[in-house]
Amino acid sequence: MKKFFQFSGTISGTTYFLRILFSIVLSIPAMIIIFAFFGMFAIEYAEIDMQNPEGFDQKAFEEKIESNPDDFLEALKTSFTPFWIITIIISLIPVIWFGIASYYKRVSALFYDNRLNVFAGLIVFEIAADIIVLNNDNWIGNVFIGAQLLVLLFMLFKNSGIEEHEG
Repeated sequence: MKKFFQFSGTISGTTYFLRILFSIVLSIPAMIIIFAFFGMFAIEYAEIDMQNPEGFDQKAFEEKIESNPDDFLEALKTSFTPFWIITIIISLIPVIWFGIASYYKRVSALFYDNRLNVFAGLIVFEIAADIIVLNNDNWIGNVFIGAQLLVLLFMLFKNSGIEEHEG
């Protein structure tokens, strides 16, 4: 199990794909925690009586949000307690670590001699592309989405030339 989280060795494109899928499985606890947070917030903000949940009025709840969206956002913001923040971060640490380790191992397989520079460059590119995509809702964002997709396809399908991977 330890080797899956280490930054050593190389992996094939197929293994990289399977690791991407496993990252989704690893993120399930974080998703459950996030859904629990929003469920708890909705129950508190909508003032749902758990003894009589049939008494919940969806239309009144929607009108409450529409009439004062600032109050809704303020209530949401104050609901983020240190408990929720720490719990979400702790549940995401293994996902992020595993994903970065997988990325490094695949880069090592493709660019062994220059792996650190290529890895750093790709990480910077991915972060910059994510920021650009989130900030631009035009053709520039689409170009960076396409570039990220091309990098992913290259990482998946490029033959590394290594007969037996150790990672």
